[in-house]
Amino acid sequence: MKLSWNGIRQRIDAMTVRTKLYVLAASFVFLIGLMVLVAIHSERKQRAFQELLNASLTASRNIERANGLIYAAVMESRGVYMSPDRDSARRYGQALLQRLDDLADVVNEWRLVVRGDDARQFASFKLRIEQFIEFRKELVRRGSTMGPAAGRAWGDNEENRAVRTALNQDLESLSAIYALRTLEIRRIAATNLQASYLMIGLGVFFVGLAGALIVLFRRAILDPILDIANTTNRIAKGKIKLVVPHAKRSDEIGGLARAVEAFQDSAFRVIELERHEQEMEQANEAMARERSLLEEQVTTGKWQLDAAVRNMPQGVIMLDRTAKVLVVNEQYRQLYGVPARIAKPGSTLREILDHRVASGAFSGDLEEYLASVMKRISARKPTVADVELADGRVIRVSERPMDGGGWVATHEDYTAQHRAERTLERTERFLMALLENVPEAVVAKDAKTLQYVFVNRATEKLFGIGRGQIIGKTPRELFPETTGELLERFDREMLDGTSGDTQTVHTIETPTNQSRRIAVRRLPIAMEGRPSQFLLSIIEDCTKIEREAA
Repeated sequence: MKLSWNGIRQRIDAMTVRTKLYVLAASFVFLIGLMVLVAIHSERKQRAFQELLNASLTASRNIERANGLIYAAVMESRGVYMSPDRDSARRYGQALLQRLDDLADVVNEWRLVVRGDDARQFASFKLRIEQFIEFRKELVRRGSTMGPAAGRAWGDNEENRAVRTALNQDLESLSAIYALRTLEIRRIAATNLQASYLMIGLGVFFVGLAGALIVLFRRAILDPILDIANTTNRIAKGKIKLVVPHAKRSDEIGGLARAVEAFQDSAFRVIELERHEQEMEQANEAMARERSLLEEQVTTGKWQLDAAVRNMPQGVIMLDRTAKVLVVNEQYRQLYGVPARIAKPGSTLREILDHRVASGAFSGDLEEYLASVMKRISARKPTVADVELADGRVIRVSERPMDGGGWVATHEDYTAQHRAERTLERTERFLMALLENVPEAVVAKDAKTLQYVFVNRATEKLFGIGRGQIIGKTPRELFPETTGELLERFDREMLDGTSGDTQTVHTIETPTNQSRRIAVRRLPIAMEGRPSQFLLSIIEDCTKIEREAA
């Protein structure tokens, strides 16, 4: 019997208030119960989904970690049996044992999340891992105790590679199982989506909640997984130095990111090892070329040094820090009359001096002289000294330190120069005595500044002041203004060549000797072909003669 809408409304309208309340309450209870059932069903599905997802993520992470650690262990194994000695093999072996311990920890952690679908395959994989670990530990023991060759004989063989191939097959089989889990995850996700649609039909709140859950799920899990997957693909294509995202997270996604980092580090270490080997080969080749060039330069330099020492006009002797002879030339031997069998590389300074004492070419205190030489070598201070020998010759000795603590000295017969210097000194003293005793005042001025640079005793008497008050001053600074201008004018005219008179007569006001009548004879002095450098003036005091004549 069909009821129309109007009929239903009529029946509803016919109900009492209590009945309506009962119907509303029953309807509300039904809706609440339905929502609870849907929520329970959704919660169970979500829990199964989360468990399956966690197991899948953990398994995927363990596959990556196990694969990376196996690869790292293989690389460290190569380091053991390719090492040049036991110490190097022992260092690689320690790193390999650490990798094996990490691999064992991964397998034990993996065992806790094994389900029914992967239990059989995991048991086979676990057995092979144990064999792999025991095999590598034996490799470490042989390489560390018996040597890298024994380690290579144990580890570099087809049986070892067969175990590695079987492990790869196990990992591929486990990956296939986890791929099926992924399909199951997708199916459960589809069921959850249907439940979400049902919840949307029951209320807007559930729609918003489902949307929020989807957004949260995407941001917290899917996007990080996609980021890590993209980074892994780029690493696999050769881009080693990348920043792996989400590695700081403490959940399974963070663990997966850190596993990718470990794989990246292992790959980078292998590339760096290969690059380092190439650089070492290039460096060895460069060192060989540099060594050959250096040997050639040393040979050439030694030949040039020997030629230079042999052809030096001075006597040369080179000592080390203990006063042992490194280099000595023939001029040195001839200068002191020492034969080549005594003055030669490898002999000592004492042996040379002993011979000079015996031949009468050394008259000083031998011990004192040796002590002074050692002191100068230790002080590393250059010195120049003239030494007079017993036969009257004067030898100029120039000593300088060398890099590395050695000492080099040149010995030159300075007798003729020494005598010439002494003759020149005597001549200078004679000229100074002559000028000091001349009755006329003799002064010399700088041609540019007209400053007094020399005055004799008669000048001090004429001016009435000491030479310390005269030297360094000009006539304008020393005399009254009129007298200073007068003297400087005549001086400039003489230096410029505009004055035809070499002698002039002036009346000057002296600083403390009153007015004096003087006759001045001026003479420009030029040296070494250059323009006049000095102006020499010979001054005669005519004051007394003119007063007596008057």
